[in-house]
Amino acid sequence: MFNIHVKSKTMLKWAFVLVLIGFAVLLGRVIQSRLRAQEVRVGGPIPYTVKLVETVHSLDGRAGVTSEEIWAIRSDGSRVLRLEHKSAMGTTQRTINFASGIEVTIIERANTKSTVAKPINPARLQRDPASKCMNSLAGEPFTSPPEVYAGEETIAGYRTVKLTDNNNITAWYALDCGCAMVKERFDWGNGFTEKNLVALIPGEPDAALFEVPATAKEVPPSEMLLGSGENRKNLDPATVERLRKLDEYYYKHRPMQ
Repeated sequence: MFNIHVKSKTMLKWAFVLVLIGFAVLLGRVIQSRLRAQEVRVGGPIPYTVKLVETVHSLDGRAGVTSEEIWAIRSDGSRVLRLEHKSAMGTTQRTINFASGIEVTIIERANTKSTVAKPINPARLQRDPASKCMNSLAGEPFTSPPEVYAGEETIAGYRTVKLTDNNNITAWYALDCGCAMVKERFDWGNGFTEKNLVALIPGEPDAALFEVPATAKEVPPSEMLLGSGENRKNLDPATVERLRKLDEYYYKHRPMQ
């Protein structure tokens, strides 16, 4: 009887040890899978290029195209916004956020550029489709305060998520194309502004969108936006202060030469 009792205790002991080992293995697999998922989320932007046209609608029924914009995302986390204004004095501006943390803004007609170092995790600049596009790939809310989920809709043939914010802006993002924006509407009381899809191209963007012209003149933001002549006259105090702060930030955050 004593031997049977000892054997039973030994078997129970080993059974308990095996259960603990199995639990540890399972826990390790769960942790490993979560870490892998996090690595994929942080390190895996989905490349695409999307082109939108912006139209302003007034309450009397008039409408006019004001700009065209291109958003391009590379798989390394770099992104660019190319904005082409349609006014008589229309300008074309590109803002490039390289994954290295360098941000370059280029005015194409004037052939000027303004460069600053903004060390930031590029994953914070991309939306995560797994979060209904509400979070960045870094796992944080993409906007502050966070946007509100308003359902899913099909826009221009794409399955999209509809998000709203507290500024009367509603946007639609393509869930199967890296959260590319395919539509946006801004209601501003006396009318509304709407952005609509022209083209959405999956895959690596045109490299030319990320090229910085070697001949472009490096200038502070105030000169890039206004030039150095007549445009600086008759500015209101708020604009002057705004430009002063932009220039101050620029001189403090110039990349190493």
